[in-house]
Amino acid sequence: MSYSTIEIAVQDILQGLAQFADADVTRGDYRVLDSIEDDAAILAPGSFTQADVRAQMSYRTWDVLVDYFYVYRDDGTSETNFATGRDNIIAELEKYPTLDGTSGIIQIRVSADGDAEPVDDEDGRGPFFLWQRLRVTVVERVDISGGEFA
Repeated sequence: MSYSTIEIAVQDILQGLAQFADADVTRGDYRVLDSIEDDAAILAPGSFTQADVRAQMSYRTWDVLVDYFYVYRDDGTSETNFATGRDNIIAELEKYPTLDGTSGIIQIRVSADGDAEPVDDEDGRGPFFLWQRLRVTVVERVDISGGEFA
């Protein structure tokens, strides 16, 4: 399998949430922020590791970064709605521990890379969004053939 297959599976799951239109969940396209009504999730490749190459298999751990944005409207409601939207993302991903049966996926974990932050424009005006990077860590079992395993 490839990282792209995993990222597409995460995208498909997030697009199933009522809070998002399909166009609001992109793979690396931040231009969506110019047109969202409430929130958006932008996916990007994160780190990976590979371990335990033996007996014609290995385990790969992939990170899919999910930049979650919520349009900032006011001090109270925006934070509450942001937290609710983020909770929905986490809960939805928890329902699919193998990314809806994606071949080779053993488990996923969701974590945050840091605290939620306001997003200002380059002139310091704003905030325009609340933002947080979520990390979806995916463990995959990979069967190996060829090379020394031929």
